[in-house]
Amino acid sequence: MATKPAGYPAEFIDYRAKRAKTLIRDDVSVELNTIIENLKTSAKSQNLESLATYAKPQAPESLSSLVPGNFLSEPVDPHDLPIDPDLDKRKKGELKTEPLEKPYKLCIIGAGITGLYIALILDSLKIKNVSYTILERGERVGGRVYTQKFSDKEHDYYDIGAMRFPNIPIMKRTFELFKKMKVPQREYFLQGKGCPQRFNDYTIIPDPNNPNKPTDPFRVSVTNKGNVPNDVVDRVDEILNGKKGGNEGVFEPYKKALKADWKEGLKLLQTVDEYSTREYLKQRGKSLKPPAGYDLASIQWMETMNTSSGLFDQGFSESVFDALDFDYGDEDGKNRGDNDIKYSWVCIEGGTSLLTDKMKKEIGEGKIQLNKRVDAISLDRHAEDKVNNVFVRCSDDPKKTTGYATVFNTTPLGCLQRMDLTGLELDHVQKDAIRCLHYDHSVKVAIKFKTPWWRTKCGITEGGIASTDLPLRTCVYPSYNIKDDPTSSAVLLVSYTWAQDASRIAALVRNEDGVQKKVDSELMQLILYNLLQLHRNDKITSIDDLRAEYDSHHAFSWADDPSATGAFALFGPGQFKQYYSHLTRPAADCKFHMAGEASSTHHAWIVGSLESAYRSVYYFLRKYKQWDAIEALKKKWDKIPELEMEEDGTAHLQMFLGSLKEEDQAV
Repeated sequence: MATKPAGYPAEFIDYRAKRAKTLIRDDVSVELNTIIENLKTSAKSQNLESLATYAKPQAPESLSSLVPGNFLSEPVDPHDLPIDPDLDKRKKGELKTEPLEKPYKLCIIGAGITGLYIALILDSLKIKNVSYTILERGERVGGRVYTQKFSDKEHDYYDIGAMRFPNIPIMKRTFELFKKMKVPQREYFLQGKGCPQRFNDYTIIPDPNNPNKPTDPFRVSVTNKGNVPNDVVDRVDEILNGKKGGNEGVFEPYKKALKADWKEGLKLLQTVDEYSTREYLKQRGKSLKPPAGYDLASIQWMETMNTSSGLFDQGFSESVFDALDFDYGDEDGKNRGDNDIKYSWVCIEGGTSLLTDKMKKEIGEGKIQLNKRVDAISLDRHAEDKVNNVFVRCSDDPKKTTGYATVFNTTPLGCLQRMDLTGLELDHVQKDAIRCLHYDHSVKVAIKFKTPWWRTKCGITEGGIASTDLPLRTCVYPSYNIKDDPTSSAVLLVSYTWAQDASRIAALVRNEDGVQKKVDSELMQLILYNLLQLHRNDKITSIDDLRAEYDSHHAFSWADDPSATGAFALFGPGQFKQYYSHLTRPAADCKFHMAGEASSTHHAWIVGSLESAYRSVYYFLRKYKQWDAIEALKKKWDKIPELEMEEDGTAHLQMFLGSLKEEDQAV
C-alpha cells in the first residue's frame, strides 16, 4: 500500500498555473489592443462588432461610432481586462441555460487518457441531445499510458509510458482519478541500496546511508587527468539544486524572487527565458550577472550526471518551475517539506494501463472506434447545419465527412500536424506551435529474466535505479516485484533513455508487435553487455551468465510510434511564453479544442492531460451556454488552477479570440 500524505498544504501556490494565467493576460491584452487599433483605423470587419459584448460598463459613449454598443476608451491592460457580461448576468439570475433542441454531436480524436477523461466528464454531466464519438487511430486505448505484459502472471509487465507519480499538490487531480477508478497503488522507490553507478569506465556502488562520499570516484577531474574542474566534479547536485547551509544552486535565486514578489520575480525570470539550461550555465551559472558561467567540460559533466544527453537544451525557466513543483517535499519521500508533510512516489499495481482500461469500461466500448485515423478537420460556416459544421474525415473513407458541433483533438501535436487543417481557421501562432513545439524522445527496453538475479546476486533488493554513461543510461529496478519469489521469473526495465540517448538506442528498436525472443539481436547483445559492465561481480562474471537468465524482451520507441511521434512535450527556450496561450485557446468559431499534456502548464504529466481535458469541456459548455452544466462541472470535477473562469478572468476573452475568422485575427 502506498504511503499517503496527511493532506496538501492549504496555502500551496501552483506557480506554473500562476505563470500561465499571467501569460494569457499579457497575450490577450496585446491582441485586443491590436484589434482595437484595427477598428479605429479601418473598421476592419463587421465580425468584430462582437467585441462590444465585452465592453466595460464605464466605456464612454464617445466611442460608440467605433463599435455599436460602446467599447473601450483606452488600450486594454493585462490587469484590467474587459469583464465577462454573461457571468454578470448569470449572477443576477438573468441568464438561463439554453436547451439544446437538436442533436449536438461531439468528436473526440484520440482514446488516450485525455480523450477518455473528456468522455467521463461529458457522461457525468448528462446533457440532453449531446452525444460523442471517440476516434482512435490505433488498436488499443490509453495512448501514452501503455503497459506491456509478458504474460498474465502477476507483475509480469512493465510500463512503456507513464509509470510513476509523485504525490505532491499539483498532482491532486491525478490521485483523485486513481480514487475514482479504484486503481490499487503501491509505493515507488527512486532509490535503494546496492544500485550501481558507472561513468568513465569506473563502477561504484554508493551507500545512501554514508554521508562521506568518495572524491572523484569516476576519475574525470583535472587532478586525475580528466577535464572537469576539481571544484565542480563532486558538486553537481549542489551547483544545480543547492545545499542546505551552503550554496543556493542555480534555480534558487529565481524561486526566491518568484515567492517574494511574483511580478518582479517573473520579470527577473523573463530576462533569461530564452536561455537553455546549457546556455544559462555557460553565461550565468556562477552569478546572476554575466559573464560568470561554467566551461563546456563542467556543463557536460553536470548534464551527464543529472539527466540525459541533450536535455540541458530545454528552456532554463522550465527547470526553475520543475524545481518549484517539488518544493514541498524531497523526491525520495523520506524528508518533510513545508508544513511538515511527507510525500511519496507511487505506481499503479498491475501497470498504469489498468487506469485507462477502467476508464474505457466505464465509458463503454460502443462509443470508441478503433483503427480510425483522422486525416482532415475543417469548419464550414456556410453549412446548412449551423451547429454540426466542423467536419472530420477519416482515412478509411476519404469521400465521407461527418459534421460535429465540437471537435476535441487529444492527439500529440505531431499527429495533428499530419492532418489537413487548412479549413480550421487556426491562427498563425497555433499553426507554428503544432509544427515547432519540442517533444522529447523516450525509449524503454525491458527483459524478462528467469530469476531476479539483481536481487539474488547483486543485493539490489529495494528498487531504485542504476545510472551510467553506457548506451542503456538508466536501468530501473521495479518497485512492484521486490517481494516476489526470488526463484521465479521477473521483469527488469533494463534501459530507460531520453533525448539523444533515446534517439541513438532507437536505431536498434523496431517497435515490433508483442514480446520478442531474440537474445542474439543487436539490441540484446548491446544491452546484456552493458548490464554486465554495470553489475559484474564474483557471481556475474561473463555475458553468458546473463544470456542464461534471458527469457524474452520488449522494446519501444515513442518517436517511432505513429500514434505519438514523441514521448512528451518539453518546451525549448522561450517556447512556453510564445505558444502556451494559443495552444489553450479554442479555434474554428470556438468549436475546435487542442487538448493533451502539451496544451497544459503541467505538460509531460498525466495531470496536464486531465486539466487540458477539463478546460476544453468548459469552453464547449460556454460556447453553447450550458450554464447549469458548468455549475455541475465545477461541483463534480472542481476547477483547474490555470483557467480563469471568473467575471474578471480571461476564459471569455480566449473564447472571443478563438471565434474570429482568420482575416480578423490579430496574429
